Amino acid sequence: MSPVIEKYNNLIDRLLTSQILIGLDVGYKTIGIAVSDISFTIATPINTVNRKGTNKDLSKIKEYLNEYEIGGFIVGLPISLDGKENEQTMKIRKFSNKLQLFFSVPVEFWDERYSSDIIFKEMRRSDFSSTKIKKKLDQQSAAYILQGYLDKYRNAV
Repeated sequence: MSPVIEKYNNLIDRLLTSQILIGLDVGYKTIGIAVSDISFTIATPINTVNRKGTNKDLSKIKEYLNEYEIGGFIVGLPISLDGKENEQTMKIRKFSNKLQLFFSVPVEFWDERYSSDIIFKEMRRSDFSSTKIKKKLDQQSAAYILQGYLDKYRNAV
């Protein structure tokens, strides 16, 4: 089992009935945000944050998630194609440490290799305009990351 996903069972099992998971696709310029339903079946994209520095980014994420009872975050981890961590992986880990402290909830990682490419191709096939793809890509990628985590959990039960 991949070290990125080996703890997936523990987080959902620890959540309270009303809590949900949040998926994040953290990039250089934007952060895509998605939420799970309370049954941990469906991931839904909700918004994209334009990056302005970690503290401002975290505050903006909190604004979008104000109405949700957050049980934890699933953050896409950009692993190299050869399975190794890289400079961007380390930046995401650093951001995730601050995320965990800011929200006081657990953070787990999900291998995000190919997520943006898959979502981009799906949106192109669905005849979305380039403008709409650019606007929705990161939040759709966050939903894809979170959905992968939810599906793995559901299949492991």
